[in-house]
Amino acid sequence: MENTEVKEEEIPGRRLIDFVFSWSVKDVLNENLYKNQVRKIPQTFTSTTEYKTSFCAPLVEETHADLLSSMSTLSLAPWRVILHFMPTKDFKPPNDLFYHVILKSLRKFETDDGKEFVTDDGRYEPEARDLIAITNVRPKCIADLETTNRSYLVAFVLKVKEDHYLRILSSKPILFEEDKNKRRETLYAIPLINMTTNIRIWRALNSKLEGGNFKHHSKRAATKICCPEFSSSDLNDSQKEAVLSCLVTRKCNHQNTVKLIWGPPGTGKTRTVGLLLFSLLRLRCRTLTCAPTNNAVLEVAQRLLKNVTESLEYGTYGLGDVILFGNGKRMKIVDRHDLLDVFLDNRVDILLECLVSSYGWKGSLVSMICLLEDPKQQYDLYLNDRSMIDNEEEKTEGISKNKETNRNQGKVIDQSFEDNKKSKKNLNKVIVQALNENKNKKKHKEMIPSHKENKLEDEDGSSQNKCENPLSFEEFVQRRFKRILKRLEYCSENLYTHLPTSFISLEVMKLLSLRNVNQPFLYNFLGLRHAILVGDERQLPAMVKSKVSEEAEFGRSLFQRLVLLGHKKDLLKVQHRMHPSISLFPNRMFYENQILDGPNVKERSYDRRFLQGNMYGSYSFINVAHGKEEFDKSHSLRNMIEVAVASEIVASLFKVIEFHNSLFFLLILPLLKNPVRTKKVKVGIISPYKAQVYAIEEKVKKYNADSNSDFSISVRSVDGFQGGEEDVIIMSTVRSNMNGVVGFLKNHQRTNVALTRARHCLWILGNEATLTKKFSIWKELVIDAKKRRCFYNADEDKELGSSYYSCLD
Repeated sequence: MENTEVKEEEIPGRRLIDFVFSWSVKDVLNENLYKNQVRKIPQTFTSTTEYKTSFCAPLVEETHADLLSSMSTLSLAPWRVILHFMPTKDFKPPNDLFYHVILKSLRKFETDDGKEFVTDDGRYEPEARDLIAITNVRPKCIADLETTNRSYLVAFVLKVKEDHYLRILSSKPILFEEDKNKRRETLYAIPLINMTTNIRIWRALNSKLEGGNFKHHSKRAATKICCPEFSSSDLNDSQKEAVLSCLVTRKCNHQNTVKLIWGPPGTGKTRTVGLLLFSLLRLRCRTLTCAPTNNAVLEVAQRLLKNVTESLEYGTYGLGDVILFGNGKRMKIVDRHDLLDVFLDNRVDILLECLVSSYGWKGSLVSMICLLEDPKQQYDLYLNDRSMIDNEEEKTEGISKNKETNRNQGKVIDQSFEDNKKSKKNLNKVIVQALNENKNKKKHKEMIPSHKENKLEDEDGSSQNKCENPLSFEEFVQRRFKRILKRLEYCSENLYTHLPTSFISLEVMKLLSLRNVNQPFLYNFLGLRHAILVGDERQLPAMVKSKVSEEAEFGRSLFQRLVLLGHKKDLLKVQHRMHPSISLFPNRMFYENQILDGPNVKERSYDRRFLQGNMYGSYSFINVAHGKEEFDKSHSLRNMIEVAVASEIVASLFKVIEFHNSLFFLLILPLLKNPVRTKKVKVGIISPYKAQVYAIEEKVKKYNADSNSDFSISVRSVDGFQGGEEDVIIMSTVRSNMNGVVGFLKNHQRTNVALTRARHCLWILGNEATLTKKFSIWKELVIDAKKRRCFYNADEDKELGSSYYSCLD
């Protein structure tokens, strides 16, 4: 076990961690712990210091709220047995309580389809920056964390190796009891929260970088801007205006600028950003692009990469000017083969092989020079040791097999990327095997001939390494030349794919018959002059759990702050997602009718009917009058009547798709007049409450067994669906009470997201009486649905009514 020194200043977010360590169980459960210490964040600031300090207290409170929230579901948390722990050499009480911890290994099994699952015997898979509780019981309630013989003990995971070796910082010394037989009591590791995001924010707020410390190293670009031409199929007019207005800011070298691109739902924010980034890339403008979620980053990267690969003139030369970096596991990068060429971790692995390996670029060049300068000497070496060329062939074959490329589609499947991960997982076995082999070597050392003895054997002709059927001189030179050339071609292709274009000019690349060298934009961002924010303050901001932090407006984004200060926005005003009957209400309520429907959604073919009956048109409110809201174990609301109704609609959709793809339907299709065939449909079911999401997921999972089938279902919370879209959206509002309490639904931003996810059909399930009891956006929606004759009662549909009433019974 390594004893790597861990210094206090090297621990990210140490002060924030110390705040968490200072809380007792009573403190964690106190919702008002920081109520009087968090003030409202102002709209404007007099200095950078004031700006940063204004966010610190709300961030501590938000971390406290995260921990409090996790406590409510403690009995459902995974766990892991601690087999062994010991202090590191940096263990210095009372504050620096560093430990090495070994967890009991997970018992993993593989299903018939190759998927891996973990048994209930310890399901916790630790990650760096996890906050864990260490306890001698598997807690069923919060009180179990602080028993009479053990105080509340939490620890911060600093490093994870092979999912069971941890290095941690503990809030208190880890103590244990032994019985008469010297057996230690069982200790458990229980995950509470992961602090990665909060630590990142904390470090940004407490960084020592100030404006005066920034140095601008890059050369000034020419003031003249040659804006790329956009065809009508690329961007609409509002998108073009937004892109061009951003490109013009590059002329302003005398001042910093901030541009806002306002993108309501369905107006093509990702498309616009992709074209903007591509334009900036062609103008040689170094650009850093960030997004709040991994999925958003991947979507933008995919859009940009598509534009880049279509414009490349010399193979993949220029592809390296784009670099994607992040947590590969969370991003599921191995499932995105088209992005592997620009993913940092993959790029580093390939460049290491090309630049460091003895069979890489330098080693292969040396080999080629030796062959060309003195082929006779190389042939003599070959005659004395045939394994020389055999090893080369084996390595060359391995290199060629490691990488399977399809450059025409911009895809790279790098098998070594996964192999490297697997080899790291097997590190323990390799070490043990190496130690055993070393012991065996020492035991039989006298039996192994030395290098000198082998050399002597070669000289007197008794060596078995000598060739029995050697190649002729001409055959040897040709064969060795081809092998070395193959390695050089492999390295050159990867070098011009993964290195900056500034490393190898186009002229040199052509001269050497290379295709690409690239320029990552990860460095020298200090000198940053212009910022472009793309978003929509009328959709959901970042999630804030603490009511105290919410009242302090901790969740208010920079985009929203600038809008409140009157900053001009470039509006993307044409939406290409929603059928006009779906976009009508949110456009009027949230965007003052500024958004236009694109020509594609106005076409007759966009009006798709998946089920028979007026209730299942493009837009409808389905009244579920006798529903009942209730709390589940995690204190979240659900409505099982609406669950039954949603499930019945899904079942009907599934039957239609199944029938339309059946052999019988295909046979009678020519006999039908004006046949309407629905081949595929993607259904999204959303709700503001997690308990409702879980209940619906359980009910409809049988219809979603095959992700590649013609019928797919995605069940998520409204917040989790932001940025997503499906053919059909079924929304379950859940609320059904006599007082007209609508809870989460009164939030206009959440309502806006919920109503703008559907492409062709939006069906809203709700209790009319509850939603119209008090004045709210939902009362407006129900009134609007009635005026447009889009209001229906669930029992009006025969099959739906049958399921509806059976559930009531």
